[in-house]
Amino acid sequence: MLVRQKVITATIITCIFITLLATISYIIAADRVGREQLAPEISRSYSDIFQLQLLQNPNDILALQTLANSMVQHYQIKEIALYNPQRDRIIYECTYTCVSNLPIHFDSSIEVSASQFTYSLSTVNSDEYLNLTIETDIKLPQFFYADTLSTTLFIVSISTLILFFLYNAIRYWQRSPYKNLLATIKEIQSQPDNKIRFDKNDADTVQLSTALNALIIINEEREQVFKKEKEKAESARIRAIRLSNETRQTNEKLAQEITIRRSIETQLTHTRSFLDSIIDSMPSALFTLDHRGYIIQCNQQAADWLACERQPLVGKRLANYIDMFNHIDLNFDNKLIPEVKKLERIKLSLPIGDFPADITLYPLKDKNLDGLVIRIDDISQREKMEEVIMQTEKMKSVGGLAAGMAHEINNPLGAILQSVQNIQRRVQPDHEANQKSAEKYNLDLVAMNSYLEERRVLKFINNIQDAGKRAASIVSNMLQFSRGNQKILSHTSVKELLERTLNIALADLELKTIDIDLNEIDSKMMLHCIPSELEQVILNLLQNAAQALLEYQGTVISQDWKPQIHITTEQNNKHTIIKVKDNGPGMDDVTRRRIFEPFFTTKDVGQGTGLGLSVSYFIITAHHQGQLDVISSPNQGACFIIKLPNQAISINS
Repeated sequence: MLVRQKVITATIITCIFITLLATISYIIAADRVGREQLAPEISRSYSDIFQLQLLQNPNDILALQTLANSMVQHYQIKEIALYNPQRDRIIYECTYTCVSNLPIHFDSSIEVSASQFTYSLSTVNSDEYLNLTIETDIKLPQFFYADTLSTTLFIVSISTLILFFLYNAIRYWQRSPYKNLLATIKEIQSQPDNKIRFDKNDADTVQLSTALNALIIINEEREQVFKKEKEKAESARIRAIRLSNETRQTNEKLAQEITIRRSIETQLTHTRSFLDSIIDSMPSALFTLDHRGYIIQCNQQAADWLACERQPLVGKRLANYIDMFNHIDLNFDNKLIPEVKKLERIKLSLPIGDFPADITLYPLKDKNLDGLVIRIDDISQREKMEEVIMQTEKMKSVGGLAAGMAHEINNPLGAILQSVQNIQRRVQPDHEANQKSAEKYNLDLVAMNSYLEERRVLKFINNIQDAGKRAASIVSNMLQFSRGNQKILSHTSVKELLERTLNIALADLELKTIDIDLNEIDSKMMLHCIPSELEQVILNLLQNAAQALLEYQGTVISQDWKPQIHITTEQNNKHTIIKVKDNGPGMDDVTRRRIFEPFFTTKDVGQGTGLGLSVSYFIITAHHQGQLDVISSPNQGACFIIKLPNQAISINS
């Protein structure tokens, strides 16, 4: 907001405040006059009129009534009452809006309000006095407020118009000097060569004009100085050009020499960088030692394994970081080994962890330096591949044996199942052939069936049939394991498959005593698998966990420990993972490596065949193209992890 706008706004607010203050003062004064002057005077005048009427015609009550009626028409008269000498009210009049406050009997001892006036009136015919009581309205009338408000608004409107014209005049007076200044500035910009100055006749801008004229004078003086300096700089530039032409020839000769030297340095740097990149790209750790065993050079892999930077390692003894000289016969006091020496499967303990390694030692072929080159290769992955190859070979070798065993078991198993079916069919009461044979020997088939039911013979026969079917399924899997027939994967709900497997598992007496916890599974989680085979794998894992937990329970000292099995599932974009984890005894590294070998078992003779986990491993890896791993350590339980692909895979094992 501009200064003039602020001044006008403050002036308007001040005028409004003064007008409101004057109006309020006027209203208060008028109210005071009405209360203290007008009301008493009017009531006194009306009492005098009543007195005159009484003196002229004291017995004309009707005339007095009419006179009182005309008096209450005045805006300040509310009620009029006339009392006789006996203090009884003989005349009473009030306005239409009044509420009767005057009593019927006059009592001078009663305290009255400030708006009520009482006068004693005399008559001609009697020495007694009449009492006239007048109730007045001491409040200002509404038309007074309306007229006062109208007058105030009129005054405010006129004042606003006057201030508006005053504002425009002030605005014009205030802008005129600055317009003159702007016109002078534009004239100076359009005619910079003319010595134009600001006018100092206006008292409002005389100081500003004086300051601007001083700045113009200073600017003109600086321009003169700049012109002189420009002439000096031009002469210096000409001299510099002459000198630069002389030095350019010299610089060209130096540039040629620098270019040749830089090219040589670039080639050397590139060659060294290339060699360093080759050495650093090797997955092996390389150390170059002098004849005393101090590190001369190492690659990035070596520094990463030692969890150090490369530069601080130079000049340090390698024996301070790697305790491998127990396996190497080195004599640093004499000449180092004259030929290549290789040590295989050495267990190294480094800051990044423990792992097996192959160590190769080369004599450094340098005439000026006796030294040794040591290469260390991590063979952890190679050992895992060898373990997988050995596992695969063992699985292949057991295939033929599994086929022979399956065929040998199938023959008596088929006879058992067929015999069970014949027994079930030949004890049925509704079979015609059974009825004929029973009639021949006077036998009641219904009673016989009741007996068999009561003695649970039929249940035993059904159990024999279920066990035979399970054995047949195992034999079928063994044949599949040996033959590698084609399997068809089906789209299966993971939740339904696990719940169905748990229902089968809970029929096992050992699993009934163990708390099996299945995490919440999304019903929309689907998997491509062979349901019966995957059920067999999970059931086998549960039974093995139950046996381990029950054996471990007798050795646990803690009272809070309870056998538990946790089954969890998770699914990402590519795989579905099922984990079966127990809190049992766990296993050591040797047992963990051989757990999936055929016929390997930790149970006593006659209690386990060692084929359960190997067949499960074959089902997951060969039939489902998945992975079956185990994570375990002593007294920390075991966690079997089944990792299966989400997409359907056409397999032909």
